[in-house]
Amino acid sequence: MNAKDNKRLKFEKKGIPLVIIGLPQAGKSTFVQRIKTGEFSSTKTTMGMQVENAIIGDARFDIFDLGGHETYRKTIWQTYTKLAYGLVFILDSADPNIFDIAKEEFWKSIELKGNHDEFLILILCNKSDLDESVDLETIINRFEFYKLAEKENASFQFFKTSMKTGENFDATLNWLTSNTARIAQRRTIDPQMFMLADLEGFPILEIDKMDLDEDPSLMAGFMSAIESFSKQLFGRTGILQFMQSGDYKYIVKTDDKFIYSLIIKSNECQEEARRIIEIVSEQVYDLENFAVLEGIITQLLNIDPSLYVLRKGFT
Repeated sequence: MNAKDNKRLKFEKKGIPLVIIGLPQAGKSTFVQRIKTGEFSSTKTTMGMQVENAIIGDARFDIFDLGGHETYRKTIWQTYTKLAYGLVFILDSADPNIFDIAKEEFWKSIELKGNHDEFLILILCNKSDLDESVDLETIINRFEFYKLAEKENASFQFFKTSMKTGENFDATLNWLTSNTARIAQRRTIDPQMFMLADLEGFPILEIDKMDLDEDPSLMAGFMSAIESFSKQLFGRTGILQFMQSGDYKYIVKTDDKFIYSLIIKSNECQEEARRIIEIVSEQVYDLENFAVLEGIITQLLNIDPSLYVLRKGFT
């Protein structure tokens, strides 16, 4: 076993995904650093994305601090906002000249979340310590934040904050922890089957709770989904497809090495399944020693191996 694979054996289950968005210089990275250290510190402009892990209260978070420049708003914002349990939108409340652009980008991100799975929106009107800071009521009206009440799947809150003085910092964390715990519980899924296959469809690993071999209808539905997805995904990489058949949802992703398939119950959270299959593909892609694959997959899926049938297609 090489060092890379040994390290993967110690991989811990991911925390609650929290995405930080906002235009440049709004205070996103300063907010993240204050979470980690409890103190104010100056930070450099984020280029691309920074990922931090933090314990807030009793919850472990994976915090994705996304760069605010236009290039990143058109790329990584669109990917990561879809996968997050919560969005933290940070606004420089002392610079009304950027309000129109900030408003446009905020609502684009909200629309990406859709109208299905519940999520959180925390809006921080930052730099309240500055004399030029615009009052909260004016910002709410200017950004039309009151329209968030129309989104039945969103829980939201506003705060005037100062990362420099710490104004309302503890209040934001209290709101995050109390609400994310509730949503995380609702978004828990019970994977029925996971399959890793090569690009020709030959199974490498199958972890099965569904007794596909004993139920012809389940097997037929599964094979139909795989066949349909294979035709759609042929020659394409980084694509996810979803299909519902009867009591189950089928999620399939392909990259230039593998096909990843996950089955969940139809009433379970599709976005959580998407998030998990993205994490699995990220961890498996560069794996060199398949002997550790079973342990990695069962840990990432957060399942009890004794409840599943394991089939290996490799030697």
